[in-house]
Amino acid sequence: MHLKPACTALIVSALLLGCGREEPSKSDTAAVSPPVAQPESAKAPEAAPQAAAPQAEPAQAPAAVAAVAAPAAAADPKAEPLALAQKSGCLACHAVDRKLVGPAWKDVAARYRGDAGARARLIEKVSKGGGGNWTAVTGGIPMPANAPRVPAEDIEKLVDFVLSL
Repeated sequence: MHLKPACTALIVSALLLGCGREEPSKSDTAAVSPPVAQPESAKAPEAAPQAAAPQAEPAQAPAAVAAVAAPAAAADPKAEPLALAQKSGCLACHAVDRKLVGPAWKDVAARYRGDAGARARLIEKVSKGGGGNWTAVTGGIPMPANAPRVPAEDIEKLVDFVLSL
């Protein structure tokens, strides 16, 4: 679709000056009116502001998206740890509230509640893998080693999340 220069100028002017005004002022009309018999060099300065205006809006879009996303993440404290668990591959075998291949994380939290050494042992088990702690639940399928594929800092965050349930 090709718009005539006068239509383009009118649309850009409406966007920049705001829609919904009753009557444009003389300066608005002058900015929208197409030039009559002007050389090409006189039109170039008019084109520059029009080209700059659409570029300003995309730069503001990430801030607007972040402003909407931040309250959503703050409203659900599980959102960030679950996203990390998804990225790390944990949700292939675990869920918060039900057994999959491995135990439900709520069951893990309940088993180790009040155990001062549980955090360190779980970090080691998630990092190095191994079996024996949940054999009745897993049918003997061991926990796979996750380090170094999953960074140690992320493993600690995930274990802290599981123990917080």
